[in-house]
Amino acid sequence: MTGDTEEDGRLAQFREEWPRHVSWADVRAEAPDVFRSAAKGVLLLFLAVAVSVLWSSLGMEFPWRIALPDWIAWIQGLLIVAAGLLCVGLLIWAWALLSMPGDTRRGIAIARFARQRGLMYSRFGFAPERLGILFGGGRDAASPQGRRREDSDPTRPSLFRAGFALWQSTETRFPPLQIAVASYTGGKNDPRGPRGAFRYMEMTLPRRLPHLMIDARGNGSLRALLPGTQHLSLEGDFDRQFSVYVPVGYERDALQLLTPDVMVCLIDHGRRWDIEIVDARLVVASRRFRKSSDRAEYTAMLYFSELIGRELGHQAKSYTDPRAANPRTQIATAGTRLRLRSTIWITLAFASVCALMLAFPHALVWFLDR
Repeated sequence: MTGDTEEDGRLAQFREEWPRHVSWADVRAEAPDVFRSAAKGVLLLFLAVAVSVLWSSLGMEFPWRIALPDWIAWIQGLLIVAAGLLCVGLLIWAWALLSMPGDTRRGIAIARFARQRGLMYSRFGFAPERLGILFGGGRDAASPQGRRREDSDPTRPSLFRAGFALWQSTETRFPPLQIAVASYTGGKNDPRGPRGAFRYMEMTLPRRLPHLMIDARGNGSLRALLPGTQHLSLEGDFDRQFSVYVPVGYERDALQLLTPDVMVCLIDHGRRWDIEIVDARLVVASRRFRKSSDRAEYTAMLYFSELIGRELGHQAKSYTDPRAANPRTQIATAGTRLRLRSTIWITLAFASVCALMLAFPHALVWFLDR
């Protein structure tokens, strides 16, 4: 009971250290240029409104009808498209400029908390490695073919950018701990992961472990990606909170890692999050990524990193994979990645429904004309 009280007190201490208020005077002192940028954003917003009126008048004759002279009337359609695209571009640009003071204010609060905890802060942190399901690009990265491409080209650019990053100083390429907001940056041809933007905590484990996905039942965001054959039932309260997926043949290994102490830690402090263990990294992903949840989520994730680092770290240090060439440090190929649900049957079912819908009128006419 005393231990639980001390732990709850530590989380309360973190939240007490979070700045209660950051004034606009603080923002002006930190970055005076952001207000000038916001003023430019207001001007762009007015310009976007004017362009939108022009677009509406050309395309729908509202609020006015614009009669173009004959020598230019033949490109009216092109002008309508250009005005629409220009309006959208101006709105995006205006929004980016208008959000700068608020983003700076948000960053000041996180930076002050980071200093209290002996951590670092940067507006853009270390882009997460392109690994696993959450950061690897969904189906492509977790497939055997995607894994081979990943191994052959470890410099593949990340699909996500880390914003508002609080991290632990390190001399290595990736920090041992980072809490940030991940925003998708991949191109239109890149395979998307199961999420858009999300807040995450990523930390280094003592050694590589089998690929585990601990999906919070509260959001169910990953269930459609993972086949039931890899689902591991742990019964009791844990099964009511999470769905655990583990590579086939690694069920006993998962039980060795997810001890009662680890499961209690997950239930008490991580039940709102999806958690992935891939290679020697643990990733915690949350749907709450907006400014209003900064204080609750940053402090909770930092506190959780201490708890899970202690509980799971102890199990990781003693874990061995007898299937690997070096059981103490390596994982056999079968355990490195989860297998994702095949899309073949879904594609075939969709194609069959479309074919039936197209064939039904012809079949009905044939039946009535017999």
